[in-house]
Amino acid sequence: MPSVARTTIVILLLVAATPAQADDVAPAGVYTAEEVPGSPKMTAAGMVWWKDRLIIADRGGKRLVAFTPPDKFEPLREVPQPVGLAVDQENNLILTEKDPPRIVRIKPDGTEKILADTDVGTPHFVTVHKSGRIFWSGFPDGGTRSLNADGKVTILKPRIGHTYGIGTSPKQDFLYVASKLPNADVRAVWRFPLDPDGKPGDGEVFFKTKDLKTDLPKLPAAKDGAETLVGWVGRLQGLAVDQLGNVYIAGAESHTSGEAVAVVSPDGKKVIAMILGVPRNVSGLAFGGKDGRTLYITGAGEYRLHQIPLPAAGVAH
Repeated sequence: MPSVARTTIVILLLVAATPAQADDVAPAGVYTAEEVPGSPKMTAAGMVWWKDRLIIADRGGKRLVAFTPPDKFEPLREVPQPVGLAVDQENNLILTEKDPPRIVRIKPDGTEKILADTDVGTPHFVTVHKSGRIFWSGFPDGGTRSLNADGKVTILKPRIGHTYGIGTSPKQDFLYVASKLPNADVRAVWRFPLDPDGKPGDGEVFFKTKDLKTDLPKLPAAKDGAETLVGWVGRLQGLAVDQLGNVYIAGAESHTSGEAVAVVSPDGKKVIAMILGVPRNVSGLAFGGKDGRTLYITGAGEYRLHQIPLPAAGVAH
């Protein structure tokens, strides 16, 4: 077998070998996050685990910050308006910037290349499909978009307003996007089917926060007496997915019942866990740590980084 073909097969196997670990267990019940020791206060957005560190988009500080557990924070590079972060299949950092709006690739050696700066909408959070196709959300009205290998930008249909958190299912056959529309009745996580090449089909509402009840043992009573997620997660911003297919959501503003990260079952029909002790205005969610089972949480205001160890590893973005 030619060496090129052998290399290709190895790469494909590595990409495919990301199933749930044998001892992954779905989270259940009520958890409490804690501040990360030594964390500075940041107006942060997206995050991603890269090169054994958590990379944080510190919008307020106009920079990327690298966190090495348990307590080391250091500036990585200056960026005028960093928002979303992801890692591609070649271990490059993918960054979305708001001003100017663009999609940027940063190689492990620090080399930077602008991948797209035309027709990119209002880039926010970002994720990368195993095919190499890049997806990003758009707030307030940029819609969700993708960048193909040939450099073509496509707007996903339907064009949803106020999209923010974004991520893929464990098999990367679905793309999830959180919409933080002001109207509480239509706040939802949308789902777009993806073919093996990452080509998206038409999206549909996966679940609305108003339709999900929070009837968990030991969960404190809602401040406003509400039974649904609307007042707990506010206007949806952060989104993450674990290797079992559970979807994690949290947001900012409109916290009439409390503040939490909610964990929704893979079928989108049930809240299986709630994570309390989080920033009042959650911006980003990302899994990391050596075993991929620590959920990191950033705040949209001046907050310190928060963390919570969980029983299931996250889907790498």
